[in-house]
Amino acid sequence: MADAAKQDSAVATAAEAISLDEFSGLLEKDFRVKDTESEKLQALVQNLARAAMETSGTATISGNAIKSVKSLIAGIDRMLSAQVNEIMHCEEMRTIEGTWRGLHYLVNNTETDQKLKIRVMNITKDQLADTLEDFEGQMWDQSPVFKKVYSDEYSMFGGEPFGVIIGGLRVQPPSP
Repeated sequence: MADAAKQDSAVATAAEAISLDEFSGLLEKDFRVKDTESEKLQALVQNLARAAMETSGTATISGNAIKSVKSLIAGIDRMLSAQVNEIMHCEEMRTIEGTWRGLHYLVNNTETDQKLKIRVMNITKDQLADTLEDFEGQMWDQSPVFKKVYSDEYSMFGGEPFGVIIGGLRVQPPSP
């Protein structure tokens, strides 16, 4: 058993020890193209062979070019999966996903007809607070939020007033 494992690892090591020129030759042999495209193919083959040599720790480079390319694709897939997992498990991404899922739930569970419309205003809590502070007192009717909600819809002939305004805010108890 131990001898068989040593032989398998020796074969794998020998297969990975193929030089850049040999790998390029294997790829050119397996992928036949017209003479007019040979320069483009040569550049592509060299890039692929270089990538194969750089990632030879994760990809199996063997005498079969098709298997080598599939091994490289599997390595790229592993790297992309790791990057996507990192993005999906980031706290900021999870917060955004939760907000969109809540909006999806609200829209799907609301009975709509021709008169009921759902609109989304992309504004953060901080932006809304800044707007309210900038347009305090009698200037309130000049604010962009007031213009959007009241002037552009309710006070305009043919306008469609808002029935409800919902904010997706995170409410937390004050820290001690």
